[in-house]
Amino acid sequence: MVLGIGGALALARRFELGTAATAVALLPSLAPAYLGWAAFRDDRAESAVVDLDAVADQLARAVQKQWDNEAEIRRVNDPYPLPVAWRAADADLVEPWHALADLARAWPGGPPGDPARWPADATGLAGEDAQIGEVFSQRLPTRRLVVLGEPGAGKTVLLIRLLQDLIERRTGGGLVPVLFSLASWDPTRQRLEKWMAEHLRRSHPGLRVLASAVTTGDEPIDLAQALLDARRVLPILDGFDELPPALYARALDALNRALPLKQPLVLASRAAEYHAVLHQPDTPVRVRLNGAAGIHLLPLTRERAAAYLRRDMGGSPSATAARWNGVTALLGTDAPLARTLSTPLGLFLTRTIYNPRPRPDALRNPAPHPDELCDATAFPTRDAINAHLFNAFIPAAYSSASQYPLRWNARQAHRAFVFLARHLQTDCGGSTDMAWWELDRVFPSYTRPLAFGLPVGLAVGLSIGLSVGLVAGPVAGLTCGLMGGLVGGLTGALRPRLQQSGALSIHLRIPSRSPAFTLAVGFVGALVVGLAVALSIGLVSGPVVVPVVVLTFGLVAGLAFGLRLRLEQSSAPSVRLRLSFRSLAVGLVAGLVAGVVAGLAAGMLGALAGGPHSELVFGLAFGLAGGLTGGLAGGPMTEGHDLGTTVGPAALLELDRRALLVFGLVRGLGGGLTGGLVGAFTFGLTFGLAYCLSFGLTGGLAGAAWTNFVLARVYLAARRRVPWGLMAFLDDAHQHRGVLRQVGSVYQFRHIDLQRHLAQQPWPPPHERRLRS
Repeated sequence: MVLGIGGALALARRFELGTAATAVALLPSLAPAYLGWAAFRDDRAESAVVDLDAVADQLARAVQKQWDNEAEIRRVNDPYPLPVAWRAADADLVEPWHALADLARAWPGGPPGDPARWPADATGLAGEDAQIGEVFSQRLPTRRLVVLGEPGAGKTVLLIRLLQDLIERRTGGGLVPVLFSLASWDPTRQRLEKWMAEHLRRSHPGLRVLASAVTTGDEPIDLAQALLDARRVLPILDGFDELPPALYARALDALNRALPLKQPLVLASRAAEYHAVLHQPDTPVRVRLNGAAGIHLLPLTRERAAAYLRRDMGGSPSATAARWNGVTALLGTDAPLARTLSTPLGLFLTRTIYNPRPRPDALRNPAPHPDELCDATAFPTRDAINAHLFNAFIPAAYSSASQYPLRWNARQAHRAFVFLARHLQTDCGGSTDMAWWELDRVFPSYTRPLAFGLPVGLAVGLSIGLSVGLVAGPVAGLTCGLMGGLVGGLTGALRPRLQQSGALSIHLRIPSRSPAFTLAVGFVGALVVGLAVALSIGLVSGPVVVPVVVLTFGLVAGLAFGLRLRLEQSSAPSVRLRLSFRSLAVGLVAGLVAGVVAGLAAGMLGALAGGPHSELVFGLAFGLAGGLTGGLAGGPMTEGHDLGTTVGPAALLELDRRALLVFGLVRGLGGGLTGGLVGAFTFGLTFGLAYCLSFGLTGGLAGAAWTNFVLARVYLAARRRVPWGLMAFLDDAHQHRGVLRQVGSVYQFRHIDLQRHLAQQPWPPPHERRLRS
C-alpha cells in the first residue's frame, strides 16, 4: 500500500499530472490503507495471548510483599500481635445458616469446600486471631463474609491477617485477595468493577498494560479489568460505613448485582451503621449482602488490655510497667477510658503517647504520665478521650523520643496533615487515597486555567519563538513566540476540561473511548495548536500561509494525536517506555496517508507553490513527514511497572518523570517534523531543523503527570500549606512516624477516624490566627 502510494506519486510526477488528477488517483488507496490497518490490528489482537494465571501469580506476590512490609512498619507484632476475638453476627443481619449450606451444595460443580468441616450453625464461626483464615476457607459454606465491629475494634488489622493467610493458602492460578477501601467509591456514578479496576491500577501500575487478547465489544481492556472480568480477584472491601449513609442501601444492591453468588468476598463495616441500613423504617425492601454469613468483633478483655500495656513497658513487675496501675484499675468498668482501651486503636494511640522510648533528654523532657487519662473532669466522655488521643498523637510521633532525625517539628507536621485531611474531604470527595497525581485538585477554579495553561503556553511560545527568531530576527521571534504562547496557553487552559472525556462525551453522545471521540479531540486540539503555528509563520511569510498550515497541521498532527488517545487511554502515571510495533505501523500508515492528502491540499491552495517542487513534491515530502510523525506518536508507549514489584509513591513519581520526559521528547520531535517541514519549504533548512529541535525539547515538559504535581506542590508550599519536600515528608510519616500507611502507590491516614478528626480542625490553625491578629 505504501509502495503503491509512492508509485502513484512518482508516475504523476513523471507524466506531469495535475493536482486534481493525482488526488483522484490516490483516493482508492485510502480503502486498502484502512483494510490493511484493520487486518494488522485484528491479527495482532488474535495472536496476543494473555496468561492470566501468570498475571495473577505475580499480583499475589506483590500483594503479599506489600502487606508484609506494611505490617512491619505499623508495628503489628511489637511487642506481639494484639489478639482479636469474634462471635457470630446477629441473625437478623445475615442469611440463615441452613440457607447458606443449601445454596453452596446446589452450586454447579459442588460447594467450594468440604461440607464435613462446616459447623452445625453460625455459632461455629466464633474464634480469634489466626483462626480467621480457617473460618473463611473451611467453615464458611459460601466464602462470603461480613465483618462487623465497633470503631477502632481492629477490623482492618483482622482483614490484613485474613489476606496474608489466604495468600499463604493460595495455589497457582487461584484467586488473589486484594484489600479495597470503599470510602472513594460512589455507587451512583461508578460501577463496582470499574472502580475496583481503577484501584488496582493505582496500587499496582503494572496492571495498566493493555490485555489486547481480551476485549469488551470494540473496547480494549487492561490487565486490571481482565483479572476482574475473569473473577481472579477476591475483593476484601473495607470501610462500608465510610460511605455516605444515604448510599448504604444502594451500595449493598450494587454489590449484589456486580458480584455473583459464587464470587467469594469480604465486607467490613461498623456494626451500628450496617444494622441501620438493614432496619430502616421507611424502606419497603430491606437489602442485605446475598449469600453472606457474618462475625462481630468482641471488645478486648481487661486482662488482655492490661497485659499489653505493661508488656510494652517491659512487663511486670518492672517500675516502668507500674506507671499503668491507675489506668488498669479502671479497665473492665463503665468509665470512658475503659471503653476506649477496649479497642486496638485506643490501645495503640495510648501506648504511643504515654509509653516513653529511650532518648537522651528523657530526664529534662519526660513523657506525659497516663494517670492524666483518669481525670473524669477533664475527660468526661469517650469522645473527649478519643479527641485528646488524636490531638496528642502527632506531637508524640514527632517528639525527640524518635530514633529517626526530625526534619519537621510537630507544629509543621500538624499543619500539613490538617490541610491534607481537609483536601481529601473537600477536593477528593472524602476519599482515603492520598495520590500525588491528584494533588492538582487543590487549585481553585479561577486559577486552574492559568495553572495548566502557563506551562503549555511557555512550551509552545518558546518553540515557535526560537525557530522564527533564528531566521527573521529577535523581534519577529519574540512576536511569534508571544502569539504562539497565547494560543498554546489557551489550549492548555482547556486541557482539564478536555480530559474530562466522560462529561464531554455525554454532550456529544459519543462513547468516550470510541474512535470518533478520540479522533475528534485530536483534530480539535491539533487545529488550535496549528492556528498558533500558522499565525506566527503568517507574520513573517504573509497571511496566505495561515489556512495552509492550519489544514496541514490539523490533518497530520490531529490524526497522530487522535491515535495517541486511542492507543493509550490512561491518565495515571507511567513508569517506563516501550516500543509498540503495532502502534508504530498504524502510526506510519495513517500519518503517511494524512500527510499526502494534506500536502496535496496545500499544493492546491498554491500557498507554497513555485519552483521545481510545487504541490506534488510537497505532497510526497509532507506525506513522509506525516508518516514519521504518526510513527513517533504511536510507536513509543508508556506503561506500568512489573507486577511483581511494589512501586511506592515517591518511586512512582520519579519513574513517571523519567518516562514521560523521554516520551514527550519523542512525541515532540514527531510533531516538530511536521512544522519543521513546512518551515523548511518556506524559510529554509535552518528554520526547519531549529523548529523541530525546539518543539521536541519543549514537548517533553508539557503534559506529564509530574508537571501538574510540581505546580501544585510549589503553589501549596509557597502558601505554607505543605512542606517543600512533600514526598519526603509523606515517606517519613509512613516509614518512621506511623501516621500514614501505604497502599500500593498511594498513602492513607492510619485510621479513617484520624483523617476525619484532622479534617474537622479549624483552618488556619489557632496559633497562626493569633499571630495574624
